[in-house]
Amino acid sequence: MCSMFKLPYFCSLTIWSNHLIRIMDISSETEKKILEAARKVFETKGYNGTRMQKIADEAGISKASLHYYFRSKDNLFEKIFNDALDEYLPLVSTWAGNDLSWEEKVEQFTKNMIEFIRHGRMLFLIREVNRNPQILEERIKRKAKSQNKFVVYFETVQKSKSIRTVDPNYLYIILNSICSFPAINKEMFQRALRLSSKQYEALMEGYARAAADFFIHAIKKQ
Repeated sequence: MCSMFKLPYFCSLTIWSNHLIRIMDISSETEKKILEAARKVFETKGYNGTRMQKIADEAGISKASLHYYFRSKDNLFEKIFNDALDEYLPLVSTWAGNDLSWEEKVEQFTKNMIEFIRHGRMLFLIREVNRNPQILEERIKRKAKSQNKFVVYFETVQKSKSIRTVDPNYLYIILNSICSFPAINKEMFQRALRLSSKQYEALMEGYARAAADFFIHAIKKQ
């Protein structure tokens, strides 16, 4: 047990360290709340419709506290955008070399892509890139010499004569459109099909499989 007669310096240091750890834990928890709130507001309102006060209200903190952690709306937006982009990029690795057949790769990509889209982040990325195409400029510059992995992969698959001869650039656009269109046009499809929101979500549960099957059979040589 610590006392004034036994290692007083180390006792004080331990107390100070424990206090610092508590402060760091609180700080980390607050930053986490801010990022969760910012993600929700940016994905709902977009960059132009988002205000720092709204994020502060959503996080349950003061606007001054928000600015303490993130100096500006731009800094916070950059963090949210890059996090969303980092979640998307692993999907690209689907087309890297492994033991899966091209049909299995299509099934895996379609399932993961639609799941990603349904959580809202893909729509957020699409909207913000359309708003400001320059937002991807630095990342594109770093990868300027690399080809699109999907295009490279399907150029190889075409050489095996197992699929129809179609420009892989078209295939890339078609597959990504099949995955994203139902989410982008959710309200329109819901009304056209006379479905409730719950019914539409239930329909989307089986959509990934149907979309993958359609794409595979459309390009596969019979």
